[in-house]
Amino acid sequence: MLDEYNERLSRVLDVDSELSPVPSAPRLPSARERVLDIDSISISMLDFLGLYGCEVQYVVGERNSTLGRVAHPLTVLDYDRRFIVAAEECAETIERKALGEQLVEAATLKRQSLADSAWNAVWGSREIENHFARSRGPLPVRPDLQQLGRSAENAGRVERSIHSLLDGNLEEDIPALDRVYQRWRNDPSAGQALRSAILVTTRLNDASDLIEQRLGDRPLCPSGRPNREAEIMQNMFSTVYAAEVQPYLADVQRVRRELLPPLLALATLENRSPGDSFEQYVATVLDDSSEHGYWQAFDQAIARHTSAWQDLLDQCGMRLGGY
Repeated sequence: MLDEYNERLSRVLDVDSELSPVPSAPRLPSARERVLDIDSISISMLDFLGLYGCEVQYVVGERNSTLGRVAHPLTVLDYDRRFIVAAEECAETIERKALGEQLVEAATLKRQSLADSAWNAVWGSREIENHFARSRGPLPVRPDLQQLGRSAENAGRVERSIHSLLDGNLEEDIPALDRVYQRWRNDPSAGQALRSAILVTTRLNDASDLIEQRLGDRPLCPSGRPNREAEIMQNMFSTVYAAEVQPYLADVQRVRRELLPPLLALATLENRSPGDSFEQYVATVLDDSSEHGYWQAFDQAIARHTSAWQDLLDQCGMRLGGY
């Protein structure tokens, strides 16, 4: 649709068109670059046996089982949540004072690293990689807005649940988030939105080049009044740009407005950061106020294109209100 828009604009303006290569979208940093290191807490076998009758013994046993050692990051977060609750409860009832103090200390350390565990639960998952997949192309023309709305709600649900947990609600139902992760597995909308921003930026700048070239070469209306060529141009603006291109821009803007804020909140969780590559990704992809980000370039391309159209139509006294 955007390629065809450039081709039609080229014909109407009588200016040669050459489409620019569309830059590749940046990849989400690898799992190794996204995960935070967390120090483990060790409990001796004798102390472990001394926890008999306490729920914390079962939690520790699960975490150190074969399945527990390769658990999904979201499951690890829930292990940590359960450990804090169970350790603090056991410390109040266990007869061995020294072991009780050790449990309190371990629970304190777990509380301190809970934000890191929550970070890994989101950004250390394979599902978030699928959500930012680059291989599924840009958002389609006339996308399923209900589905996109659900995508934004999914990210918002994770954000709310994580913040509730970190605010001290240790009864937060972390396993319930598994449904969101299952949806992320087949939902590439975050990656598609980025691809759309890059594509729109490139093609609108191509189209602006055409208009600006015509403005620089020869006026559309030498007399300053509408002529047949100007009427064709105005019709093309109304039937193609306003009727086809602008609705697509609005859809991309909607996804940006609804999906980016909860994802950015998760990416800046408790000011955690695994390294420079991830910070760079966040600044250019998720922070739409970043000066050198893709979304600022998207905004600038739209503003430039709108200005080019206004300048072209102004030549003929044909300013269109609202565009």
